[in-house]
Amino acid sequence: MQLKPKIVGNRVRGGLAAATAGLLASGHVKAQETAAGAPATTIDSGLLIYHETGRVQAIEPVLDVSHIINEDSTVYFGVAVDTLTGATPLGAVPSTLSQTYVRPYKIVPVGSTTTTTVTSASGGSTVSVVPAASGATTQTLAATTTVPPNTYPLDHGFTDLREAGHFGWQQALTQNVKLDGGVAYSKEHDYRSESAHIGLSQDFNGHNTTLSAAVNYESDLSFPIGGTPTPLTQMSGDWKGPDASLHEIDALAGVTQVMSRHWLSTLSYSFSSAHGYQTDPYKIISVVDSVTGQPTEQLYESRPDLRRKQSVFFDNKVHLTSDVISASLRAYKDDWGVKSLTADLRYRWQLGRRFYVEPHLRHYIQGAADFFHYYLVNDEPIPQYASADTRLAKFNAQTYGAKVGIALTETSELNLRTEYYDQHGNGSPAGAIGQLRQQNLFPDLKAYTVLFGYTISF
Repeated sequence: MQLKPKIVGNRVRGGLAAATAGLLASGHVKAQETAAGAPATTIDSGLLIYHETGRVQAIEPVLDVSHIINEDSTVYFGVAVDTLTGATPLGAVPSTLSQTYVRPYKIVPVGSTTTTTVTSASGGSTVSVVPAASGATTQTLAATTTVPPNTYPLDHGFTDLREAGHFGWQQALTQNVKLDGGVAYSKEHDYRSESAHIGLSQDFNGHNTTLSAAVNYESDLSFPIGGTPTPLTQMSGDWKGPDASLHEIDALAGVTQVMSRHWLSTLSYSFSSAHGYQTDPYKIISVVDSVTGQPTEQLYESRPDLRRKQSVFFDNKVHLTSDVISASLRAYKDDWGVKSLTADLRYRWQLGRRFYVEPHLRHYIQGAADFFHYYLVNDEPIPQYASADTRLAKFNAQTYGAKVGIALTETSELNLRTEYYDQHGNGSPAGAIGQLRQQNLFPDLKAYTVLFGYTISF
C-alpha cells in the first residue's frame, strides 16, 4: 500500500520531514505573524478516509495546534488516530490449486477456548489456540485460511489501530537564527515508535536565503502477535521469537532561496541510517516447484537489518497574479537497491477572494530491491534475504486529485481534497514457471482518498 509510509505500512516514519518542513520554508514568517492584532493560535483539523479497491480501508482523524507565545517562541502539538481494516497481500503466489495459510490472529489469556470459527475478523477462518510460551500469561490465536484456486492470496483479517502524538517548539535565538525541536510517539497493537528531533535554521541576505539542518532519532519496538518469526523458516501458528527493536537516525540539510518577488525555491538533501529489525513479521514468500510452478512451502520473508537511504528534494513555488504553482522533484535511493523518482505538480486557482481550486498530479517510478523475488524455486539455494512484498518491487504509480477550499471568515477555512491512486507492476514476469505463467503476480492497486479539513486562527 502506498497511501503514505506510516498510516498503512504498519510503521510510523517520516518524523524528520514533518518536523523540519517549517524550517525549510520559514524565513521571517513567524515574526510577521506576531504583529499587533494578528492571530496567535492556529488549529488544523482533518478527517482522512482512504479506500483501496478490494483491500484496506482507513479512517484517520487528525488535530494539529500551533501557538505563538511571543515574537520569538512558538509551540505546536498534534494527535492522530488511524483505524485500518480489510485485506492485505500475504506475499505468496496464486495457484491453480487451493492453498492454506496460518497467521497470528489475536492474543488471549492462557486457558481460553481451544477452537472456534469466525467470519468477520478472519474471513471465515478456523481459529485455534497456540500453546503459550513457558511462564506466559497470554497465548496466541492462530487463524487457518483456505484461498480458492487462481486467487491472489490476501489476509482478509487485517486490522490495526494506531494512536500518535507529537509536541515541539520553535525558538528564535537571534533575529536570523531559529532553533526547532520536538518529540513524537506512536503506538499500534504490535508496534511502538518514539522519536526526537532538533533543527537549526539561519537567514542570510536580508532574509532572502535560509540555510537549515536537522537531525531525528527514532527508536522502535516490534512485538508481533505470536512472536517474531525466524526469517526464511516455515510458516506456522507456533509461538515464535522475542520482541525486536529498530534504531534510526535521519539527517537533513537544505537551502531555501527567494529567487524573485514571486518565486521561492528549496533544495534539500536527506540521509537516513536504520539498524535493527526491518522484516515484516507477517509477510511470507512462496517456494515453488521448478517444473510445475506449484507452491511447495511458504517461508517467512527476510530483509537486511541495515538500511541507508538518501534523497534529494527540489521544490518551487511561483505566485502568479492570483494563482500559485507548486512543482517538486524527489530522487531517492538506498543500499537495498531501491531507487525512485517522484514528480509532483499543484496549481492553486484562486476564484475570487473566498474560493480556490487546487488540481494535483503526482507521478512515481520505483525500481525493485535487490532481494525482491516473486517466489523462490525449490531446487535452487535459498538466498540470505528474500521478500515478495510488492512495496519493494518495480512499479509506477500516478495520483490524480484536486482540493477545493472556501474561506468562511478572514481567519478560517473549510476544504475538501479528493484523490485517486493508480499503481501498476509487472504481473507476468519473464521466466515465470509452469502454472505461474497464467497467474497475475502483481495485481494493480487502485485507491481513493477523501480528506475533509478545517483551519481556524484566533
